[in-house]
Amino acid sequence: MTPLFIDTSALIALHYSQDSSHAKALHILESISQRRCSFYTAVNVLIESLTIISQRVNKHYAVELLDELRSGKYTIVHPSENLISEAETIFRSIRSKNISYSDCISFAVMRMYNIGWVFSFDIHFKKQGFKRIGIDGKLQ
Repeated sequence: MTPLFIDTSALIALHYSQDSSHAKALHILESISQRRCSFYTAVNVLIESLTIISQRVNKHYAVELLDELRSGKYTIVHPSENLISEAETIFRSIRSKNISYSDCISFAVMRMYNIGWVFSFDIHFKKQGFKRIGIDGKLQ
């Protein structure tokens, strides 16, 4: 099974029909469903996604997303001290003021779990050497 990290931008695009990447996200999701993938995300992604969906769509829909993410289909990584230390190193090393600390946690998770593919619309993942499924390439 190919490990695939799910980022906030993908979850928002999938669950918020007004998002500019909504149609693309649905198309990517369809292609993912035809592959054998193991899905990973991190608690920081959960926090961001649930907050945004609750505010932009509604609380009920955010709770449904929470239930989906906690259903056992996803491995949700809770950052350890080592992972946080790696995220801090990444955050300090990136010169751009537009990088989020949350993304750095996600990068650290992906490195620690040896995950090369991400479902994301965020260019920072590509800049860190990860491949965005449906944008930078297709899973084989």
